[in-house]
Amino acid sequence: MAKTLYDYWFVQFDFPDENGKPYKSSGGKMVWNEVLKREIPEGWEVKSLYDIAEFINGLACQKYRPLNENEDYLAVIKIKEMNDGLSQNTEKVRVDIPEKHKIYDGDVLFSWSATLDVKIWSLGKGALNQHIFKVTSSKYPKYFYFFEISNYLQHFKMMAELRKTTMGHITKDHLIESRISVPPLKIITELEKIIDPYLENILTNRKQNQQLSDLRDWL
Repeated sequence: MAKTLYDYWFVQFDFPDENGKPYKSSGGKMVWNEVLKREIPEGWEVKSLYDIAEFINGLACQKYRPLNENEDYLAVIKIKEMNDGLSQNTEKVRVDIPEKHKIYDGDVLFSWSATLDVKIWSLGKGALNQHIFKVTSSKYPKYFYFFEISNYLQHFKMMAELRKTTMGHITKDHLIESRISVPPLKIITELEKIIDPYLENILTNRKQNQQLSDLRDWL
C-alpha cells in the first residue's frame, strides 16, 4: 500500500492539488525537463540520490573482532545477513565500533556490490560491514529516500550488468550522477503523514515474525 501510494503521488504525479484532486489527471501544469527528458510537475526540482541522503559505507569488521568469548558483541551485517537474516555463522565484532557504523531496527540498508538491493533492517542491533551503505537524511523522511533508491535500483542493476567486466558495484560517483525528480518539501511531508504508519506496521510485523521463528526453532 505504501509503495502504491508513493508511485501514485510521485511517479504518476497524481498527488492532491490545491483542490484535493489528482494533480496530473486534473490538468495540473507539467513542464518539460531537459535533464530527465520528460515532463514533471511545475515547481519540482531535479536532484541526485546523493543530494537527498547520506550514504555511510560499512567497516572492515575484521579489525574489530571480540578479544574473548565472554565479551559483548554485535552481529556483523553482511549482504548475506541483509538478505537471509542472522545465523550461527554470522560473524561478531566488539561493541566499541564507531556509532555511525552501528545498525538499528528501521535503518535503510543499500547493498552496493555484487547483489544490489535496498531494505529496511528489522533484526536488531548490528554492525555495518563493507559493501553496504547505511542511508540516512537530515532533510528528507525515510520513506522518500527509501522508495527513490528502490525505484532507481533497476537503472543501477542495468549499469552493473552492462559493465560487469570492469564494474560490479555502485560507487559514490554513480549516486552523484543519478537524476531524480524531487517534489516541494511540503508535498513530501504531507505523504509522510500517510506512509509512516504503514512503514512502522511493516517493521513491527517483521520483528514479530522473527520472534515467532525464533520460538519455533527453540521448540
